[in-house]
Amino acid sequence: MKIVSRIVLVCIIGCLCFVCKAQEKKIGFTISAGYASKLTFDGNSFEAGNGIHLGINLYKKNTERLSWDGQLSINNTAEKFTSSNLITINALYGVRYYLSKPESVTRFFASLLGGPALRIDNGDDFTETIIDVGYSVGFYAERKRFLFGVSIDAPENLIFKLGYIF
Repeated sequence: MKIVSRIVLVCIIGCLCFVCKAQEKKIGFTISAGYASKLTFDGNSFEAGNGIHLGINLYKKNTERLSWDGQLSINNTAEKFTSSNLITINALYGVRYYLSKPESVTRFFASLLGGPALRIDNGDDFTETIIDVGYSVGFYAERKRFLFGVSIDAPENLIFKLGYIF
């Protein structure tokens, strides 16, 4: 667990250093947190498990329609009926498609991201670490300095996000 904490800390510091340099080049930076719920196909998603999401996004600001988007995130979900706890660290890259103009007070956009993910599944008597494929598909609204949205992130989590835009 100490290794995961150190990896996340190094990634966050690296992103913050990148953002300090990128401010001059019209790069946006958002920190988000959210409530994650496991998606199931039996209709009891909120009963299967829940957890938290923490993320950092970098993207090109003030674009008309299409923009690149990078996300470093961590999802931690615990299953309700087992002792399993799943931590997923995602390093994702993809696109944003804006549905409103840059001068709008509220901007709506959809994002599609993919990339590598480190999954750590642990329980009472086991720990399994694998490298997998991560993804995030979401719909968001930006208003002033705040971000509101909903996404489906790997591994099959429905996430309600709230963020702050720097």
